Amino acid sequence: MRLRGRNRLFLVIFAFAFGLWQGSLGKAFGQSSAVSFVTEDGWKLTGSLYLPKQTSNDPIPGVVLLSEPGWEDRSIFESYLAQDLADSGFAALSIDFRGTGGSLGERDLESFSQEDLAGIQLDVRAALEFLSSQAMVDADRIGIVAASWSADYAVLEAAENPQIQALVLISGTLGETAKKYLQSDHSIPVLGVVGKDDKESFWRMAQVYAASPRHSSDLLLAVGYGAGMFSHTKGLEGKVVQWLDHNLKALGAETEVSFRSEDGWTLHGRLRIPGGMNGSTKVPGVVMIHGARHDQQTYYGLAQELAKQGMATLRFDWRGKGRSINAGKGRYGVDLSNEETGKTYLDVIAAIEFFALQAGVDASRIGLIAATAGTGHALQAAYGDGRIQTVVLLTSARAPKGEAKQFLTTSGKPIFAIASTEDINYNRGSLAEETRQTYLFSNNKESEFLLYDDAGRGSEMFKSKPELERMIVRWFAEKLSAGKPANGGLEFSQDRR
Repeated sequence: MRLRGRNRLFLVIFAFAFGLWQGSLGKAFGQSSAVSFVTEDGWKLTGSLYLPKQTSNDPIPGVVLLSEPGWEDRSIFESYLAQDLADSGFAALSIDFRGTGGSLGERDLESFSQEDLAGIQLDVRAALEFLSSQAMVDADRIGIVAASWSADYAVLEAAENPQIQALVLISGTLGETAKKYLQSDHSIPVLGVVGKDDKESFWRMAQVYAASPRHSSDLLLAVGYGAGMFSHTKGLEGKVVQWLDHNLKALGAETEVSFRSEDGWTLHGRLRIPGGMNGSTKVPGVVMIHGARHDQQTYYGLAQELAKQGMATLRFDWRGKGRSINAGKGRYGVDLSNEETGKTYLDVIAAIEFFALQAGVDASRIGLIAATAGTGHALQAAYGDGRIQTVVLLTSARAPKGEAKQFLTTSGKPIFAIASTEDINYNRGSLAEETRQTYLFSNNKESEFLLYDDAGRGSEMFKSKPELERMIVRWFAEKLSAGKPANGGLEFSQDRR
């Protein structure tokens, strides 16, 4: 049939308008595509992958979305959460479990035995592997959102997979193994989402929240049950995305680094730059000095929490410890000479110099945290360095002397000293008193001294006093003005002596 006159004009206008409408949809809803992958036991799964429209080549965090098997398929997240995540800069993958939706296969979920149901763990693993393999996804920043009894599989996978950094559990049902993991020191932050009238789920999620040692964990009240709460609770998607922004995206990137001290030691550490930065942004940062009985891993959790508040970190192993054991030079505490041990402050100086040169770090706003034997080395390294704005001390092994003491008495920089009354060395006396003396040397009225009764020593206090990590993060945020613009063009003297 041929169209004439106004009919043809109407069709042209309609086609043009339809094209604009499609274009607006593409702009609003980003890129999504149907995907498939195979589990290690051979089950073909289907899913939907949502990707943001990237404006840079920086890797992005990813989130796997798990609905309640046998009750809701992946479309529940496609309607309410997947696109919100993509719009906020995440890669989101929703899946249909084996025996459901597009992953039905030859048998449906209702016919599964208990042994068959255990295979769902392989579905979660395969989804994580598929998402992590995408070119734009940062495999070290993966989160899971899981509803109802899929939460148990999500937590069990998180306990084994260090790539998983955050969990959102919606009306979650958990077994004892999963509960024990979420209560452990090595657990990750968890957001519980539960309907206020669903008392059974509320009790379960409240227990998870109360037992979590991570202060980033939280609890959200909504309306309804499971993933269906997104359709009943206005703004719930935004709150979940905001929590994942803070606990996943803000972690930024951590990379292995090495640098050399002025007397020739090669030192190894990990540099973390927080997320959400553009090319011109500079943030304050913290150099982390471990104690004699530990290495840089003691600050793993604190480094993450500082990143969430917009601060870069460098944790490293000093000479003769951890990965900084140099062939033929000895091991700290084993066969390293006292002369070499006394030069550890040179490692701290090298760390500060390396850190200050990083593109995303504001060299005018650097803090130090040090534990036990590291406190003296940190204070000695800070003397004469105008870039150091504050120091946190976790149990001073001895009251400082020389340049370490001069930093406290002349720099005017605030310190935060923490110790515990029962911490006594039989041959040296009270380390709490040594820490108090260190604090009293400070000439800054903002300096603080925190004395516990039963906290332990040095960085071990993080385990016995979970609130301490939060206090230290707040201290650095205030003293380094985290979140405020860097001092434009302000220069500090590099002359340390």
